[in-house]
Amino acid sequence: MPNYVVVAEKKSVAQALYRVLKRRDSGVFVTSISGHLMDCDLVEKYSRWRLSDLPALFKSENTRLVVSDRYSYRRVMEVFSRLREGLLVVATDNDHEGELIGYELVTVFKGVCGEGAEYRRMRFNSLEEDEITRAWRNLEPDLNWGWVYKAQLRRSFDLLTGAAFTRLLTLSARRRMRNVGVISWGPVQSPCLKFLVDREKEIRGFKPRKFWYVTAKLKFGGEVFRAGSGVVWDRIQAEGLIQRVSSARLGEVQGYEEERVRIARPLPARTDDSLRDLVKVTGKSSYSLMGIMERLYQLGCLSYPRTETNKYPEGFDFNKRLKILMGSEILAGVSLRGEPRPRNGRLSDGSHPPIYPTGLYAGGGIERVVWEYFARRFLANAFAEDALAVRQRAVVRVNGVELMAEGRYMEEVGFYRLFPYFKPREEPIPRLAIGEVVEVVEARLVEDETKPPPRLTESDLLRMMESYELGTDATRPLYPTLLIQRGFIVRHQRRLKPTSLGEALVSTLAQVDERLVTPETRRIVEEFMRSVERGESQLEEALRKALDLYRPLLESCLAQVDRIGERLTTQTAESRR
Repeated sequence: MPNYVVVAEKKSVAQALYRVLKRRDSGVFVTSISGHLMDCDLVEKYSRWRLSDLPALFKSENTRLVVSDRYSYRRVMEVFSRLREGLLVVATDNDHEGELIGYELVTVFKGVCGEGAEYRRMRFNSLEEDEITRAWRNLEPDLNWGWVYKAQLRRSFDLLTGAAFTRLLTLSARRRMRNVGVISWGPVQSPCLKFLVDREKEIRGFKPRKFWYVTAKLKFGGEVFRAGSGVVWDRIQAEGLIQRVSSARLGEVQGYEEERVRIARPLPARTDDSLRDLVKVTGKSSYSLMGIMERLYQLGCLSYPRTETNKYPEGFDFNKRLKILMGSEILAGVSLRGEPRPRNGRLSDGSHPPIYPTGLYAGGGIERVVWEYFARRFLANAFAEDALAVRQRAVVRVNGVELMAEGRYMEEVGFYRLFPYFKPREEPIPRLAIGEVVEVVEARLVEDETKPPPRLTESDLLRMMESYELGTDATRPLYPTLLIQRGFIVRHQRRLKPTSLGEALVSTLAQVDERLVTPETRRIVEEFMRSVERGESQLEEALRKALDLYRPLLESCLAQVDRIGERLTTQTAESRR
């Protein structure tokens, strides 16, 4: 019989653990599951959807644990039943959800082997051999119960509130219209939707205003560059300016200055920042990108991709990772600084390092693009210099009209040789001196109008979610995709646009109570969760307080259920036309 049964969260992780551990301990059996064994569900009493049940739903005793993955559940039951005196080693992901899955494993283990059955927790942040060895030598005696309770609170709260409001919205609409699909509500989903609806209203309500400006091509020393007047709101005044400029052949330099701007190399990669970048680089959804990052981790090519840390720990071995990347074409023709000198941030989640490459990825496609982003970011952060840009500004007077020209060029390319993403465009203008004469090659009057703000991109939405403390680095990528799947928004040219149903949902709920769609109430709940994680509050007490925040909101909705149904069905009918 084995001395240890090691259970990982994914098959590929289990295989990596086995390759290392089998050489160190012959009494190790490694297996895997496929995520959660159990899920939180409502008790049988509330399995049917009835409006009359909703006032009593907000109680912790209305939830129960149910087996969600019967195949994995039966398999670990069989494994545990063969383990008599050995130890269970929980080797699930090193985050809150991984800890909750570990709790589920321990629950099953003790149910099979008895309450006195012993277990350990194995924590690792990459699948590198030395990291696995370190984790094996430092098995922890228990789970992080703060993480377990926080994850349980999030799961129970989201289930109870989501079920109550989703049933209310759906049933209110179905009272007025048959064949209405599920109209869901969530404490994170709804504020996200409101961000997008608010921007759409801003765009729709925008009143454009016409303006004019003069643009000219100027020539100095054989170089042609552009200059322009300031914005003019009066057409007659603008026509006077263009007449004066177009009638002149020469202009005189009134001012010229250069400003050197140091552009800092990127910080170590954390999940939120990296996803925002990768959404821009690839055009893919953050949800799909998160899945790719997880696969690269499971293949041993990246460290654990869910982290809020942007500074490297003391003693981090940069040269080891550099040696891994020496075989990559990324470094072809690039000279690196001799010793690593990382630019560290200030954030640490206390459990994970930043994301860094742990192995070469030999494949292609989107996986290659994502891996290369992290490899380049690691090298740029630790082994490259900052960049230095020069901003140029010139003022040229043409027949009494002042024209401004701006340019930019890179004096020191620095880290951009390795990390070319988002490199500023170089559009230099000639170096000028006061009193020098330039030739007017061409001048024209441009008519334009003020523009509304653009719709939010997925990257914009992710930034707002982090700013308002909505979700976590692990859950935020889900919500843009979820809003699309539920028919509340559509993706249009890499931007997010609410549907008529999405707008109706936000406006309907906001008329009942703004707190149903604003982030402030959810932020209070997030603080309850952090309090539980720190051990300052009990799980049951925090869940009761969180539900009490939303109880009056549910009561307000129930009091206006007919009005809610009318507004939602009207918009649903319009959206189907």
